[in-house]
Amino acid sequence: MTDADALAAGAVALGVELDAAQLARLVAFADLLRRWNGAFNLVSRSDVDRLVPRHLLDALSLAPRLCGRRVVDLGTGAGLPGLPLAIALPDLQFTLVDRNQRRIRFVQQARIELDLANVEPVASDFASFRPATLFDTVVSRAVAKPAALWRVASTLLAADGVAVLHVGAGEHDVGTADAWAQTECIRIPGIEQSQHIMTIRRAQVDRQIER
Repeated sequence: MTDADALAAGAVALGVELDAAQLARLVAFADLLRRWNGAFNLVSRSDVDRLVPRHLLDALSLAPRLCGRRVVDLGTGAGLPGLPLAIALPDLQFTLVDRNQRRIRFVQQARIELDLANVEPVASDFASFRPATLFDTVVSRAVAKPAALWRVASTLLAADGVAVLHVGAGEHDVGTADAWAQTECIRIPGIEQSQHIMTIRRAQVDRQIER
């Protein structure tokens, strides 16, 4: 099965609509990852032959859960999940944050080659990132424990914002947000083990704290 076929079928299974131009951009992104991976160590070598399920479809699984127009990806690495989401959701604005200069250089190149005007790469440690405007959605892909991610996400979210996090199995401890953290188990086409997505709404947590 080609990358395009796997992406098309996988997106349908995940409830994500993609047109031909978006599929072509996603395939081009996969090709770009493969070309740059040797020099920049963007993904594990064992993942190179399964980029579509392990990284692209995994990223796209977050798409139906985003809200608002401004999204920040914390610890984006090789632009994951931010770049696939930016391709699938062109009306949203994405800020991709990572402290690794080499990886941000790759994200910048991908932004140019894929013509993604809705992407802003930022070289910064996300723990110290302070934007001028708060975000509607924070996404992140297992770059830290949920409690640590929420401590940062809560400072970056607008009052009605939401954090949508890929987390490891059994990683459900988010401290003060624990009562309002909803974790769902999903299946991504091409990946045998189930994946876990945690959603936390800031307004619910704030109300809990105020009681």
